[in-house]
This record gives sequence, structure tokens and C-alpha cells, in this order.
Amino acid sequence: MNDMTKRILALTALTAMLAAYTSCGSGETETNDTTEPYESETTAADTALSDNLPDTDFGGYSFRILAADNDIPMLYVDDMNGSLVNDAVYKANTAVEERFNISLEWVKLDKWDNSSMIKSMILSGSDDFDVGVCHDVTAGNLSMEGLFVNLRELPYLDFDRPWWPEFTVDGLTIDGKMFLFSNYIGYNGLRGTKNMYVNLDRLGDYALESPYELVRSGEWTLDRVISITKDIYEDLDGASTSTRDDFFGFAFTGLFYGWLENFGIEAYTHNADNTAVELTLNSSRTAELVDKLKSWLYGQNAGVYYKSSHSSLYNPDSYPVMFAEGKCLFTYGSLYVLIDNLADSNVTYGILPMPKYDENQEGYYGVCYDSPMWVPVTVSDPERTGLIIEAMSFEGYKTILPAYKDIALKNRYATDADSAEMLDIIFENRVLSFSYIYGNSGFQGILNKIIPSDTLEFASYYAANESRELAQVEKINNFFSGAE
Repeated sequence: MNDMTKRILALTALTAMLAAYTSCGSGETETNDTTEPYESETTAADTALSDNLPDTDFGGYSFRILAADNDIPMLYVDDMNGSLVNDAVYKANTAVEERFNISLEWVKLDKWDNSSMIKSMILSGSDDFDVGVCHDVTAGNLSMEGLFVNLRELPYLDFDRPWWPEFTVDGLTIDGKMFLFSNYIGYNGLRGTKNMYVNLDRLGDYALESPYELVRSGEWTLDRVISITKDIYEDLDGASTSTRDDFFGFAFTGLFYGWLENFGIEAYTHNADNTAVELTLNSSRTAELVDKLKSWLYGQNAGVYYKSSHSSLYNPDSYPVMFAEGKCLFTYGSLYVLIDNLADSNVTYGILPMPKYDENQEGYYGVCYDSPMWVPVTVSDPERTGLIIEAMSFEGYKTILPAYKDIALKNRYATDADSAEMLDIIFENRVLSFSYIYGNSGFQGILNKIIPSDTLEFASYYAANESRELAQVEKINNFFSGAE
């Protein structure tokens, strides 16, 4: 049995477990999330799953979460309202409150990237909150100012348990230290997970091999996607040139968040003993990938609609709107963006992972962007904080994860078992980019500079910016080693 077969069997088992539960950037929340109140079902396997935390009574303690308006609904809600994910968050939180005799409280951060407010609260030495959440790059910068607790030293956190995603934990740990985390306490990291979408209504028109089978066989590669999409074009509006009202094999009009990571490339990679990071972007693999992506997206292929855009993903010319209108066969983006746009669409869609770089790539990655959580150094009781974080992580894994998955698959949208299996693959390998968070996006945003440019190419751009990135790597390593 090869590694891919083993992985599929393991993920199929995960699908079965999640089915027991699911039978029942931006700050917008999903708008098509109206259904029966979420009710999880208990199975023998669920009953056996435990966080092994001690029975503890915290005497009504108010556990305070610092968060801005755009983050808090994914972590904390006041009541049930019949909305699937809202009610899952409420149920998960209530379970922890009742179990340990605490109450969850929201401390408002006026803006999710307001580093000065966070610094002021922590540096004052006052005990204002127990755990915080903010913009990812803001969190990375603040952590290197010594404002957050090393989570590896916090009691009760068991990073080997399934409610701590392996890829995010490993990716954020250097030299035995981790200051930020992303798991299932809320669903922002789930909704921010990026993947591909296929228009199942049109797939049969082109006599194409099932993309699901290509994923399973390990043949869902970038070259295969390029060959499928580059020549699929239908002139629907009769204009003399192609427009967004025609039909394309692939459409994309956004920024390239997560594209490097999807192909297993990070600007900074952990060294062999995981004691530091190294600048490793300058490789033949990266250069070839950049050239290949530019040739595909910016190379005048008839089947590709690509525009460089910083505008709203809900504007009429954006790729999510085009996909919802049935104007392309494939696209790529965050779950919440596509699901929002598909709320009133008649398109039957399927969900797919981003392809591999080539068949030698070990697996498929579900790159996500999250507002990571952290614990301030002013925390008054680390043992209590660690226990409650672990309990909330466990309840989120049991309740919030399957509920969000159901949102992505519910009703007429992607209800097929194939897409459920694909989501398991994507969520199982969820990657949070260390290079983006700690490099202030830097080289991790290189595709946004090069692909839409008529003059820039990888070698010259890298050479012009290498010294800046080396300085950032040195700063990061000094921090994690304790040299600063």
C-alpha cells in the first residue's frame, strides 16, 4: 500500500467520523448560513474521545478574549439563533463554561491590526484579558517584542491531539518555542482555507477525466490543471475580444495569497534540527514555478481570465462572481468568499485541493489565513489559561469543525461525497505560512509583483530584495534563540 493510498484510507475514516457530527484578510461572515439549529450526534467513537483534563471549578471566573468586531463572531456568540455555525460556536463555548464554571467575556479591540492598543494594554502590566486574537502579521510582529507567552510552556496544551493541526503547530514552532496558534476554537482558519472549485454542470461538456480521481491517484498536478484549462474558451457575448462575460477554463482576479505554500514553497524554511529558519526561496524549483504560473496566467492563453486586482471579491468582475454566474470551469479562493457568492447561484460546484507542484510532492496542502490567537505575558494564572484553551480547542474540534464543513457542503452545494472527501484532505493538511506572518508578507507575496508585470522576473527581483529578507531572518532567529 503506497503513502497516498494510506492517506486516503485515513482521511476516509476521518470523513466517517465527521459524518456523525455533520448529519444534522475580511470580516464578513457567511450569509447563507440559515438552517436548523446545529445538533451533534454522539457515537461510540465520540464518547471515547477525551481531552483528559481534570475536573476543576473556577468559581465563575470570567475568561476574557481580546478581539475585534470582525474576529469575535467566529469565537464567541451571545446566544443561539438557528444558524448552523453560530449555534456550533455557542454550544462549544457553553460546554466549556458549564464544565469548568466560567463565563466567556469579550474585550473589544477597536481594530484587528491595532498593535499600539495591544502593546499599551500589555506593557501597562494590568491583567486586562486572558487570550487575544488579531491580524496575523500584527501578531507575528508583536510576538517578537516579547509580549506573548511561549505556548510550549503553558500547562495542559497537548499538541499531539487532533484538535491541534499538525501543520500549523509545526510551522509556528522554532527552537521549542511557539507564540501563536491556530486551531478550532473558532472557524476563521477554516473559512480562510483556500482551495479550487469546479463547475460540475459544465465538466461533462469537455470529456475530461474526473478531477476527483486525479486527486486520489496523485496526478492532480499544476501541469495537468494548466493543460486542462488553457484552451477552454467560449465566446458568449460576441465581442471581438474576450471579456468576463465569456466562458473560461480558469478565472482568477485576486492576489496570490497562499499560492507558493500550496506548492510546498516557503520563503523561510525550518533548518534540519528546527532551531532556526533559513532563507531558501532562491531555488530552481521556485524560479520554474514562477515562470510556469506567469506563462499560464499572464501568457495570453485563451482559456484563462486573469486580472491583477486589489478590489473587493464581491464586485461584479471578480472571479467568485464569475464562477457563481457559470463563466468559468475552475477557480481558486477562500471557502467563505466562494460560498458567499454561491448562495444564490444555480451552479453545482465541487471542491478540490490546489494541485501539487508535480507528482513527487508528498501531498496536497490546504493553505489558510487566520487571525492567530496568543496569550499575553500578563496572564495571571497560566495553569487556568492553558486548561481552558485546551478545553475550548477540544470542543471546537468536536463541534465547530464539522459544523463549518457542513456549511461548505450543505443543501444543493457540493453535497457529493467526493467533495466531502476533498475537504477532509484540505483540512487535514491545513498550512499557516510562517514566512507570511513573520516576514511581513515580504517574499511570500512575490507572485503579486512578478506575474502581472511585463518587466519583472524572479532572479532580478530576488537579488534586489535579498538583503532585506536576510535581515528579517536574522531578526527572527535572534528572537527565537533568545539572543534579543
